[in-house]
Amino acid sequence: MSYYYSPYECGGYQPPTSAVRLNAATGGAGPLPIITTLLADPINVVAVSIDTSGMSHPVVLLNFTSIISLPLGVSVTLNFEITRSFNGGAPVNVGSTYTFSTLVTALEAEAFGFQFFDNNLDSGLYTYSVQLSTNSIIDITPGLTVNNATLSALAVDNNPA
Repeated sequence: MSYYYSPYECGGYQPPTSAVRLNAATGGAGPLPIITTLLADPINVVAVSIDTSGMSHPVVLLNFTSIISLPLGVSVTLNFEITRSFNGGAPVNVGSTYTFSTLVTALEAEAFGFQFFDNNLDSGLYTYSVQLSTNSIIDITPGLTVNNATLSALAVDNNPA
């Protein structure tokens, strides 16, 4: 007869634990007017907060998805940017600019999304926002909308204790 003893019962090896947190939010923008000059301020699409308190070396993966509904005859270049604020501080741009551009000949809707990996972070409360940047252009026809915009944030402790 053989007996199996779990190493956990004998004070043996303990696998590393990892702190993981997930949050998501939805939003949208529009219908938008014709935009042919620089906007005074960016247009907020969606924002999400994630608390990394207690993590020693947090990293955050952002996933943005949306449906862009386009009216007939629109010429569009939408530039999406990400801002991050830490513990309620001033927002700063992170990552690059993500561009959606098309010339529409029929009513249509197109999926648009991107991911961003944010690392070298301190532990605390982060708020991420996806915005249409001030240099976005909607020409010829008004009425474009950004629908079903979802921003999810997955935070993982990259160096669990």
